[in-house]
Amino acid sequence: MTPDYDSDRTCPGAPEILSDLINQDLLGLQQGERLWKLYCFHETGNPTGLRHRIYTKEKTDGRLALITFAVHNPQLESGDEGVECPAVRSALARVADLSQGDLDRLIRAMRNQADSDAYEEIDLSAHADLNAQLVWLRSQASS
Repeated sequence: MTPDYDSDRTCPGAPEILSDLINQDLLGLQQGERLWKLYCFHETGNPTGLRHRIYTKEKTDGRLALITFAVHNPQLESGDEGVECPAVRSALARVADLSQGDLDRLIRAMRNQADSDAYEEIDLSAHADLNAQLVWLRSQASS
């Protein structure tokens, strides 16, 4: 069963996801586009909180685009153990055009490589438009 999130469930990582999508504009959302699905993979027990993100959007022509990257919070050096530094992104890659079938195959391959407990899928495709999607994510970030 694929995990997804609706109005009755919480979305782990919502504040970071919102920052990625709004403040950093990592997907480069254009007029008429909307979010599709957000995928969050993480390594349990990693001291830097290493995680892999795949964010997808639906373009105005119905095709999908995505951005994928790794993110972690490196520890400060010297005597400041346990203090987290701001998140660092790496291995950023974009796919400007893909089908839903291509996306499904990519995610299936990623899940086969990842610990199944360390995977979250946030399906925003049921929300009517980008504004409704962002309202839902903001509600999750504040809870």
